[in-house]
Amino acid sequence: MCKSILLLSVFLSAAFVARGQAPGQLVLDMKKQYPGEKAVYLELRQDLTVEIRNDSVQVLARHHADMLHLEEQSALYANDQVFSSHFNRLQKLEARTLVPNGEKFRPVKVTNFRDNFQTQAGIFFDDTRSTSFSFPAVAPGVRTVTDYTVKHVDARFVMPFYVGSYVPVHHAELTITAPRGVRIGYKTFHAQHTAIAYTKEEKGNQVIYRWKADNLPSPPHEEKGPGASYYLPHIVFFVEEAPVGGQPRKLLAGVPELYAMYADFVRRIERQPSPSLKLSVDSLVAGAKSEEEKVRRIYYWVQDNVKYIAFEQGLRGFIPHDAGLVYARRYGDCKDMANLTHEMLQLAGVKTAYLTWVGTRDLPYKYAELATPGVDNHMIATYEPTPGKYVFLDATSKHTPYGMPSAMIQGKEGLLGLDPGHSRVVDIPAMDKARSGTDDVSVLTLEGTGLRGTGTLSMAGYTKINQSYGLDGLNDTAEPRYVKALLERGNNKFFVDKYSIANLDARDLPLSISYDYRLQDYVQQVDDEVYINLSLERPHATDRIDETTRKLPRYNEFAYTDRSRTELVVPDGYEVSYLPPSVQAQGETIGFKMSYERKGNRIVQQREVYVNYLLLQPQQFGGWNTVVAKLGNAYREVVILKKKRT
Repeated sequence: MCKSILLLSVFLSAAFVARGQAPGQLVLDMKKQYPGEKAVYLELRQDLTVEIRNDSVQVLARHHADMLHLEEQSALYANDQVFSSHFNRLQKLEARTLVPNGEKFRPVKVTNFRDNFQTQAGIFFDDTRSTSFSFPAVAPGVRTVTDYTVKHVDARFVMPFYVGSYVPVHHAELTITAPRGVRIGYKTFHAQHTAIAYTKEEKGNQVIYRWKADNLPSPPHEEKGPGASYYLPHIVFFVEEAPVGGQPRKLLAGVPELYAMYADFVRRIERQPSPSLKLSVDSLVAGAKSEEEKVRRIYYWVQDNVKYIAFEQGLRGFIPHDAGLVYARRYGDCKDMANLTHEMLQLAGVKTAYLTWVGTRDLPYKYAELATPGVDNHMIATYEPTPGKYVFLDATSKHTPYGMPSAMIQGKEGLLGLDPGHSRVVDIPAMDKARSGTDDVSVLTLEGTGLRGTGTLSMAGYTKINQSYGLDGLNDTAEPRYVKALLERGNNKFFVDKYSIANLDARDLPLSISYDYRLQDYVQQVDDEVYINLSLERPHATDRIDETTRKLPRYNEFAYTDRSRTELVVPDGYEVSYLPPSVQAQGETIGFKMSYERKGNRIVQQREVYVNYLLLQPQQFGGWNTVVAKLGNAYREVVILKKKRT
């Protein structure tokens, strides 16, 4: 009891540290507490009020942010914006700069607010609006303060409260006030090392929930890190049950309630008969020797013929368009393409096909821990050829072959809509490292101090998918530049003389590039000896991770294995003086093996390098670095040829 009182008093004292403090002293105190930081949030606060309005549960959210600028570079925080949409309606917005004026601050109001639709990558249109503005007179020592109110017309779509931010947070506070009959649920994420004080208080007919935290450092800023939801402490609040229309109604009490909401969205599809769609399906599956062949043909047809264009407005962000309409238009978003695929499979007589909701790898949550709309952001179709075996059909990923999930959903979960009243959560597997990667086979001949080579590069799995996107639609000028960059090796004096591409549109076959090239000024000659490093490409040679400074996991799109076979023709008049030894290192997240042998008049180097992780955790950095160091040493080995004595 005494410890709780003491902890609460510490939080309360921190919350009021900035109030009444002279500007100069405040800056000195914050610089001392947060050395090297450009700015600090003195306070981040949200006050939420849950309201029962007729037959809906709504939330009024009041946001307050107070930033103190400490260094000149903090001017980059002078621009800000507030978002709103059909579900989250901006009611009021005020912003001001507090300029030091003796022992107090003088307010300078923001008067110019710019209201625009927010354009996001890959989305043709959604109804999210951004109100952007710039704080005047931003300089070290000033404070920038924003106050705004948002009405959430459906409590199921309230956003999380992030206790931390991109700069240190001196005090963070979330308050939720709800009527007694409303049952509130909440989950905290990544707060293991964050002291968050939680209290619950009843006042009359209201219950007040409050979370407070102080002295939160800024997060690490590191390349290839995961999204903020993977590491920043945050609180997700949701209404489990509320009295609506005089009767208790479950809103988000678990997966069944979440699926009931999604199933209701599906029921709202304005379905229309489409004879042309039925004729197209009949023609498409005619002659198919198995049900699986029907599914493959339909999946590939949607990938080839329907253009992905996201269009999100209000409930249209959740309700698919009718399959016949999408078929006629030949474009749609993920929900539209999933619904069209599902409808076509049903028309083809496939009974075990399901609409499926998925959270991409941008989101770290599982359905069992967070059964709210925040757990998923994508929609696909799923085929179950035999009980418990699933094929995930993400038609938005144009080049993904049948049998592979798109890279952005591997390792996640899918919520299968079995029927209007039943669902099932299933695992989406992460693809084995053998499914993706390259196979490069080339033959080299000496040409003065350079090399001339001919070879074939084959790409499979996600490697092929990525390069197919890169090559798709390039003109006669852009394509050679892309291919040169893809094949480039040795040094910057690399030239592709000719190439040909095969299987670009054949999803079930490796993408293949046959090529001839020249590499100038690469071979070293000393007296009668020639030194040649056959490791023309050296992936991960210097990819060491600093274990003392890096705090975040490292993100990787997919696991893969790259193989190469390089044959060097020994020129007449030369003999092999030195062949490097074979070497290998097999780690959990990275490994390699490299060998050299003499075959007739050729030296053959065979190399295999694999990367086997989706999220490399800090405790794995040491093993990664050990293998990388050995790989770097292997890359430095050279073949030595010596001129024969006559």
